[in-house]
Amino acid sequence: MAYEVNRSRQPSPDSAVSDTRLYLRDEELDRGVGLILAGERRLADVCETVRKDTGLSRSELQALLAIHYQPGLTVSDLRARLATTVPTCARLLAALDARGLVDREVGGEDRRQRQLRLSAEGLALCDPVAAALRKALSLAYRDAGPERVVGARALLEALIR
Repeated sequence: MAYEVNRSRQPSPDSAVSDTRLYLRDEELDRGVGLILAGERRLADVCETVRKDTGLSRSELQALLAIHYQPGLTVSDLRARLATTVPTCARLLAALDARGLVDREVGGEDRRQRQLRLSAEGLALCDPVAAALRKALSLAYRDAGPERVVGARALLEALIR
């Protein structure tokens, strides 16, 4: 079975001359899913290598990285991002608070919300992980080439929308 990838695109005036729509077979889509999952595993391996030196659990590191990459994340946004329950997220944040890794600020619009930021200690702990991830990604980007980087970024942004 083939799936038309760009159904929502408007036909160009010269579409009668050349059909630029993209059709992908199940095998091609399966290969794409496999590659994305393998890429995720590769980045997780990079995190795991550095995580062992920090003494953090996987969940704690995931929470810190989520906050690192989106400072000001609310507690409920973090819970949704980690796909965890309220009590589990509360325990996780309590453990990070106890180590002085996270700062909670009162939300701007809704003062009941708490926005999360990394403390100086949290940043110091996340910096080696972020550096290792940047290195792995920059090597992959360099191998792929600049035009493919733009396409890969567009694909991933569309995937998470």
